[in-house]
Amino acid sequence: MRLSRGVFLLLLLLALASPLMIVGCGGPSFLPAASLRDPSVDMAWPPAPNPARIRFLREISGPEQVKAEPGAIARFLEFVTGEQFKHVPFVTPYGVVSDGGTLLFVSDSSSGVVHRIDLARQKVSYIVRAGDEFLSSPVGLALSPSGDLYVSDSVNAKVYVFSRDGEFLRVLADGQVDFKRPAGLAVNSKGVLFVVDVLAHKLKVFNVSGRFLGDFPPDDIGGKLNLPSHVAVDKDDKVYVTDALNFTVKVYDSAGRYLRSIGEIGDAPGSFARPRGVAVDSDLNVYVIDAAFDNFQIFNQEGQLLLFVGKPGKKSGEFYMPSGIHIDRNDRIFISDSYNRRVQVFEYLKEENR
Repeated sequence: MRLSRGVFLLLLLLALASPLMIVGCGGPSFLPAASLRDPSVDMAWPPAPNPARIRFLREISGPEQVKAEPGAIARFLEFVTGEQFKHVPFVTPYGVVSDGGTLLFVSDSSSGVVHRIDLARQKVSYIVRAGDEFLSSPVGLALSPSGDLYVSDSVNAKVYVFSRDGEFLRVLADGQVDFKRPAGLAVNSKGVLFVVDVLAHKLKVFNVSGRFLGDFPPDDIGGKLNLPSHVAVDKDDKVYVTDALNFTVKVYDSAGRYLRSIGEIGDAPGSFARPRGVAVDSDLNVYVIDAAFDNFQIFNQEGQLLLFVGKPGKKSGEFYMPSGIHIDRNDRIFISDSYNRRVQVFEYLKEENR
């Protein structure tokens, strides 16, 4: 997807000026720390009279919704180009991760930008460079327990490490590992990082200091992975891998022992056509995005379908080629609705909150 002349100039100027550029601040917080819910939309799944398990909170259709005022960069571009700027828009948001509070990161694979949205300070900033190297196609995102941000770039074939403030720190395992096409990322409770290498048909595992520990899984029990794309870990450190061309999600223990598979190829609920992002809530329910069905499906640990949410469309709770999913420690569900150019936010309602 081509960017407009004005957006391209803005990205270029941001990149030349700094790897991280704050656009501005002002006005009330768009998403208060205490609540993300949009009171004008009341949607829940399954529908009444069944007890609600998933509730829609709101959508984020771009960083401009933080209500930040245009900064000096935007005002300069308005003068030069005659076009009005406030923010770099979402083009195709792909990966998403939250710190569980008010800090949200969204990768945009088409524009080569990671959006950093600080809801508490009402600031928007953009990561466009890793040192002297421009981001080309950032896709996977993950946060370590210490707050470091990992960004996989599928075109540059690297994983970059930034501080939570967006400062470039290093290239992961630079000189140790040659990635073919890094994509999905996940960090477990011990700080161990899992990196999906799509074309290698494996995950690569790193310790908290970034030292390469080996390939994952270590054997082919359960069958070889075929173009894996996304990965998640749960609170028990089990590992969930979207095995895209085997149309399933494979589950392993932390040592790489195969446990089970969830779903299979098909066009009925409980099956997959184009599985993508995977995530796990606090009750160990497993969520899987399907870009062909334009929904996400929820399974229990035995692989039984509990619920599916969404359908094709542009309204709240509808999707157009969704990709990434992240569930934070408060059971808030962030989904990058790529071709609708937005992030939709939901909430898992634990039994006591239904």
